Amino acid sequence: MHSYQRHLKIMATVLLWFAMLLFAGTALAATVEASWRLTLGTAAVAHGTRVTLGEIAHPVGDLPAQQWERLAAIELWSAPEEQGKQHTVTTEKLTKMLRYYLGDVAALCVTSGHLVIQRGGKVIDGPELERQVVQALTSRISGLRGEVSLRDFRLPRQVFLSDRQSNIEVSVAGRFEPGRLSLQLTEMDAGGNAKRRYTGGVFLDQWLNVPCALRPINSRERLTPDAVGFKRKNAAYLRGELWDGRSFGQRVQRSVGAGEVLYQDNLEDVPLVSRGDILTLVFQGQYVRLTASAKALSDGKLGQRILVENLSSKREIAAEIRDAHTVVVR
Repeated sequence: MHSYQRHLKIMATVLLWFAMLLFAGTALAATVEASWRLTLGTAAVAHGTRVTLGEIAHPVGDLPAQQWERLAAIELWSAPEEQGKQHTVTTEKLTKMLRYYLGDVAALCVTSGHLVIQRGGKVIDGPELERQVVQALTSRISGLRGEVSLRDFRLPRQVFLSDRQSNIEVSVAGRFEPGRLSLQLTEMDAGGNAKRRYTGGVFLDQWLNVPCALRPINSRERLTPDAVGFKRKNAAYLRGELWDGRSFGQRVQRSVGAGEVLYQDNLEDVPLVSRGDILTLVFQGQYVRLTASAKALSDGKLGQRILVENLSSKREIAAEIRDAHTVVVR
């Protein structure tokens, strides 16, 4: 008799374990085979006293609308008590709370880390914030020459607004020019009043065809059409006023390497007389006029006095430039 009862207890235990394993296997299979998931962001807004699943998650995949409606209405933990107040839920705590309130459904939730919840208002996430920045800057970008684009957005991960009717106003702090732009993001309420301010940044590229040296150009060498051309450069990395690419009556002050950009501040007008030129030196007196050969010791323009060396006497004399070949001593 005792042996029989012991046998029944063993059979009952085995059946219980088998049922538990079967249930666990079924639940696991349901989780794995589900064609949908619930994704949670890093920021959400709660409009009631308790946070609902629909406020912190959104469905991805083939989740029937009626089923999601039921799930979205599930109340979770308490929301922040005061309007506009925020509360941060750590990743570990978020995982535990989802299991507590959702049971097996928690296995279908995909989290992105910690979650910040605000009572009331609205939240703008990173992608939407980036879209608004692009929209705000488009009108100013359209007036720029060349190929223009925005990249390397450095914006808040999300922005909380204190009221549903508020919006974000984007402005550029400082000069609007190629390169890194500093942005100010201001929350404006329905009455046009500034409420909160955030900062950010974005990089503006402007690709232009600019004048460059096609070969090395030595210091004091005149610009000639065969030595220059146009190449595609990013204006964000250009510094200074560019040469116009057409005024060839100039020369470079400092040497320029092949492929380098030609800047206006490195150019100067070609002088009428250049250092080393052989000139006619005229001694003009009241009753006498003498001439000699001389070498220019510096550059000079028409009417300017420069030092020249008399090639016969080797003396240095100050003379006035009359033309490209003549200097005069009076």
